Amino acid sequence: MQPGDLPWDHLQNQFAQQMSLQLPPSAMQSPMQSNKSGGSNTFVHKLYNMVVDKQYQHLIAWTYSGTSFIVCNITEFSRDVLPKHFKHNNFSSFVRQLNMYGFHKVNKSPRGHRTLAENQIWEFSHPKFSRGRPDLLDEIKRKALDSDVVRKDNGDTNSLIVSMKMAQSDMMQQLAHLQENFAQVVRELAETRRRQSAQQAMMKSMMEFMSKQYGALCK
Repeated sequence: MQPGDLPWDHLQNQFAQQMSLQLPPSAMQSPMQSNKSGGSNTFVHKLYNMVVDKQYQHLIAWTYSGTSFIVCNITEFSRDVLPKHFKHNNFSSFVRQLNMYGFHKVNKSPRGHRTLAENQIWEFSHPKFSRGRPDLLDEIKRKALDSDVVRKDNGDTNSLIVSMKMAQSDMMQQLAHLQENFAQVVRELAETRRRQSAQQAMMKSMMEFMSKQYGALCK
């Protein structure tokens, strides 16, 4: 039997035994008070409270080194723990928030159990997130867009706007030129019709004159 193929009950027993080892006193501390400042890293303070909450040590707890934490049995964790600290029970949203604050997934799901949420163990770490160091929590910041990228995007947007305005100006000039050409054609057509009418009137007059002259000769 390969290490990654151990029965789930055995993996849970190993997890429980690991958590029951003699750890530093800080590992057994009570949940800390919520972040009073209401800052942008409230999520991190809630996360710390989750990890040190003795009631759910079988679902989320520090690793032995205290430099990372483990989430065990995703189904129960999402049902029992997440709603206690957040306004949702969506594990995917929880993982996305971890990523937004710079946490990294350390391990992969055990082989043979990747499709079963209740059989997965997830491990996450962050350089500033350690057992017994709540003083570092405020140093964990949510990722922001790089200022150079923002400036580049703004520059590209401004260039695009300028190009669009130039293209619009060219189109307006072409439209004005087409309108002027159309007006010229209308004027020329009207002049042609006027001349045609004048010629027809002249021809009619000539025919009447010739008819009178021919009639006079015949008498």
